[in-house]
Amino acid sequence: MRYLVHSMQRPGLTDAENLRLYEAMGVFYSKIPEGVTLECDYVRADKLGSYSVLSVPDRGVLDRILAPFDGLVVLDVVEVMTAQESMAGG
Repeated sequence: MRYLVHSMQRPGLTDAENLRLYEAMGVFYSKIPEGVTLECDYVRADKLGSYSVLSVPDRGVLDRILAPFDGLVVLDVVEVMTAQESMAGG
């Protein structure tokens, strides 16, 4: 399953919350779980959010990956497929 994850940093985070956010990001990028592929990752120019496409075995895996960011970011998650998959009836 492939998901587009749009995350936006919550406004008004405290210094401690910002630290938690950056620590969670560091853990994620250094320990992407086996079976998960980060297909692309773009950070907004203002550095307040990102757009990532992750390929995961199932939605539960994605939810576990995103759990450390709870309360720190606003998430929009959409299941996606390539245009080629769509044309093939995927």
